[in-house]
Amino acid sequence: MIKRILAFLFLVCCLNIFADRIDDIIQDIAGIDKYPDASAINVLTEIELNIAEDFSYDYHVFYVKKILNYKGTRRYSDVKISYNGDYEKIELGNCFTIDTEGNRIEIPANQIYDMNDTESIQSPDYINNREKIINFPQIEPGYFVVLDYTITSHRCEPVSGVEHLRESNPYLHKTFSIKFPKKLKLNSFCDDDHVEFTKSKVGSFRIYSWHVSESPVYKEENNSPSLLLAGTPIVFSFYKNWQELAEQKLAKLRNVEGNAEISEVAKKLTENCQNETEKVVEIYKFMAENFNEKEAYTSQIDFTPEPMMEVWQKKFGSERELTALFIAMLNEAGIDDAYPAVILSPNDRFGKIQKKFAVADFMDNICTYWQGNLYCAGNSYMPFAYAGAEEANILIGNNKYEFTYYQSPVQAQKIQSYKYNMNENDAAVDVEILYSGKYNQQMRDSFLDWPEAQRKIWFIRYLGEKSATLLAGPIFHNYDKIDEDLKVSYTLQYEDFLVEQQPYEYFKLISPDFRLDVTLDKRDNDYQVSNKIFIKQHFIIELDDQLATADKMQLLNKAQDIIEFKIGDKMAYSKLAADMKDTKIILTKDIYIPECVIPNERYQEFKKFVLEIQNPINNMVFME
Repeated sequence: MIKRILAFLFLVCCLNIFADRIDDIIQDIAGIDKYPDASAINVLTEIELNIAEDFSYDYHVFYVKKILNYKGTRRYSDVKISYNGDYEKIELGNCFTIDTEGNRIEIPANQIYDMNDTESIQSPDYINNREKIINFPQIEPGYFVVLDYTITSHRCEPVSGVEHLRESNPYLHKTFSIKFPKKLKLNSFCDDDHVEFTKSKVGSFRIYSWHVSESPVYKEENNSPSLLLAGTPIVFSFYKNWQELAEQKLAKLRNVEGNAEISEVAKKLTENCQNETEKVVEIYKFMAENFNEKEAYTSQIDFTPEPMMEVWQKKFGSERELTALFIAMLNEAGIDDAYPAVILSPNDRFGKIQKKFAVADFMDNICTYWQGNLYCAGNSYMPFAYAGAEEANILIGNNKYEFTYYQSPVQAQKIQSYKYNMNENDAAVDVEILYSGKYNQQMRDSFLDWPEAQRKIWFIRYLGEKSATLLAGPIFHNYDKIDEDLKVSYTLQYEDFLVEQQPYEYFKLISPDFRLDVTLDKRDNDYQVSNKIFIKQHFIIELDDQLATADKMQLLNKAQDIIEFKIGDKMAYSKLAADMKDTKIILTKDIYIPECVIPNERYQEFKKFVLEIQNPINNMVFME
């Protein structure tokens, strides 16, 4: 009885200390006047990662936020904590709301849920992600949210990750600590100019701790670089390097054996092929037509594939299974230099951080590497020799388990041909477009399985040509040929196309379709072009007899017009060449903008470059 009383008194004492601490934390916290760009203030954030010798761990989070406006109430009234049900458990501590009078509002039991996330419901065979959802009650501007939870993991793989010490809301105080056995070696990175880093020892453990105070707001702007590049990240990993990580994971996808049936099909498919490329194409097409890919999270799954015969019979699998099956079939067809590969997160490819630190969360997709190309087997909309990456760091599961930089051999992503047939003031335009790389993928993914009538309606919206009527098409010439760039043709009709303003006549060409938002007059952040833009346009304007034979008709556009912008060792450009031959005007336009980060001090220069390309007058043809 005495022990129970003492335990009760100890608990009451702890709760009182906790309450006193919360009162101290929330005292005299500034509001919206000091942080006009924020929706909330991260008053105090403490994260502790405690790692055991076998890499099991517990991850404890405690934070206090002050809500500043109604955007903050929407964002933080429902808190979702994600965890993997296969190897993680979550336990909630003290979670509640504090009103402007300092009163604590407890969370009713029926406002805490635990459920599968959307991807787990859609792909239960390969994803077991769950969400603990907390509906904080009665949140209003000026209120505080207190969250306390612990995730325990028994995955027992080397731990790695990124913890950000800067975001769209300020951190008044944030501390991130890792406690681990002395015998383990931790590789880590932080920005020493903005982060206070300390090391200490407790018994047989080391403690690395990072702290930041008054972290500035990272203002939300379109095309801002990822926080890994422009924020204040802590990057850490218990992997020695990428080769060690790749060897542990990709080795499980090498030398996967099929069976007699798989071997027979692979040999039958390729028996009439003249070379290895034809063999790869045939097997790739076979898998695209007969297997479906189920979603999985590359950074979370074990890389050991299911037995190939099970995959063969089910006709589906994750990227892990389909990659293993693809390589197994290639091996049976006599191709023994195809290897599993991992594409790393493309938004991080510009930073040196990713190259130096092997972080599992950087892994995006599993695919196959063969002779300089990446193949994503099992996707009917994924073009041959394209796995969703134009440029990226990749891991190759060959004998060296290489980390290397990959650049797609695909150059121009759109090659557009337009033939204008003029009839007085009107024009019919025959359009033919070859889509490569990501645009090939997007078009196949968007239109492949749609009924023809629905496809036509959506295609008109996709065109964005409000002044034109779709006269014929679209015709998708080679949907079934996954090893070819997708070819689409259609005809547009323009009325009152030719504008006369003596002594000139002019008309507008179809503008290049690329989207770079440079509407802001000034920016707080750098500007990231996250995907390469490479478009080629070819125009043939067939003038009618009356216009072509007019006295002294001449083309006023410059014969060669080049606009350039240099960033680092790369050159962005727009090139226009124009000529008039007999009754035809022939123009070619090339636009190339590489993946890059534009420093903020050069934003105005870059904005001028983009606006000059997009200027309607640069898409017009003038005649006198």
